[in-house]
Amino acid sequence: MTVGKLSGLSWTVFVLMSIGFLPLAIGIMDIHAIPKGPRIALMLVVVVLAWWGPFVYGMYLALAVMRNGDRRTLRRGIRGTAEVLTAKATNTVIQEGEFAWEAPRVYKYRLRVTLPGRTPYETSCSICASGIRPGSVVEVAVGRHNRKRVTIDVGQGDTRGQAQSGSQLTGMQYG
Repeated sequence: MTVGKLSGLSWTVFVLMSIGFLPLAIGIMDIHAIPKGPRIALMLVVVVLAWWGPFVYGMYLALAVMRNGDRRTLRRGIRGTAEVLTAKATNTVIQEGEFAWEAPRVYKYRLRVTLPGRTPYETSCSICASGIRPGSVVEVAVGRHNRKRVTIDVGQGDTRGQAQSGSQLTGMQYG
């Protein structure tokens, strides 16, 4: 599952729980086979985890992965290259404490990914990095079990996955 689909699913569950948290809490409180104290604790745990868990996970995906790239894929993914087919600025920015006009803009790139011993394929990648032009060839890491999970490595990770000094830009497939 792609980061975009995971994020969308997280937000969908959050919205559904925003609508359904009271009926769920009331339903748990109506289970009279469980003593009142454990019933209240169970209700709080279920409601908090089912309601706020997806929200926190969705925010993590947006902030950490889309803005900074997927460091796990950079460390453990299959290394290859990708030709940038198209580059498009989106209307999305990802803020981390700065004003919206200072926050990095998300760019959507269409890539033709080439991995050793495999047929090249196309996928999309949305990242907070400008200046990657169509026709450019970039270093990528691809998820071992999901070839659509692509991270562009533009100076962030070396072969051991450790950050290098200087400009650090990465991207995560989102689409």
